[in-house]
Amino acid sequence: MNEQGNRSKQKSGWTGRHAVIGFGLFFFAIFAANGIMVFYALSTFDGVETDNAYRKGRAYNHVLEAEAAQAALGWTVTLDVTADTGGGKDEHQVQATAIFKDLDGEPLDLERVELSFWRPTAEGMDTSTAMRMHTSGIYEADITLAEAGNWIARITTTAPNGTPFLQEKRVLITPTP
Repeated sequence: MNEQGNRSKQKSGWTGRHAVIGFGLFFFAIFAANGIMVFYALSTFDGVETDNAYRKGRAYNHVLEAEAAQAALGWTVTLDVTADTGGGKDEHQVQATAIFKDLDGEPLDLERVELSFWRPTAEGMDTSTAMRMHTSGIYEADITLAEAGNWIARITTTAPNGTPFLQEKRVLITPTP
């Protein structure tokens, strides 16, 4: 019997020590995964895209008034953005064409049209340029972007009556192989 009793003790599976080690390894894996995710979350985005967001939010009625004034202009703007795929991986040459038409569909001749590109998630890569008039109502610009990815193209100008005009379009610039 003594021999059989020793065998049963040797064959028994989980002991208290195994359970404690198993729980410890399980929670270590969870904490390690969470730690990695927290590290990448904090190192890739600082969380601040708009300075003084609270004050700008409180003054949102001004934004609504500006949008109503812009809508009253009745302008339609078509923005076409194409990227040159022949460049290097670090910089991307982009050609942009904007077609401005008034409420009657006639081309608009404007004094100054500004085009800017900005990244929604990263600071320091924003760039802007003045668009040049190609023909009546058609404006063009060439601009160099620092990286491929999601960009927001923003066109700004001022109507002859002084109303500011702003239009944004999300643009995906694909990386060159």
